[in-house]
Amino acid sequence: MSDRQQTNINDYLISQRDMTDEKVNSDRSFPLAKRLVCRDGFSLSVQATSGAYCSPRTNRGPWDQVEVGYPSAMPELIMDYAEDPDRPTDTVYGYVPVALINQLIDLHGGMAAQGEQT
Repeated sequence: MSDRQQTNINDYLISQRDMTDEKVNSDRSFPLAKRLVCRDGFSLSVQATSGAYCSPRTNRGPWDQVEVGYPSAMPELIMDYAEDPDRPTDTVYGYVPVALINQLIDLHGGMAAQGEQT
């Protein structure tokens, strides 16, 4: 890896929620993470909540598998998980191993820093 740390999608997801919120901690809400944008412009939705296709199904993590949705381009690395493989940018990918998501993000240059131009 270059000057950036290896992707850790669990850290990203936890950073996207208020862990002091009782509803989050008791799995009575579905805190959604912002769309993840990579340095090369590739983007995707990555979610892990008590209501998502993830494992474990909790708001607190860490997760072994996450839900991915609506990538900006065909994510060949995770196509085996596509709900509708004929529409790779207009479908959900359930129970995708975290290691594959981390690898996919790294293949696209890693996560873009907030405000970074792609």
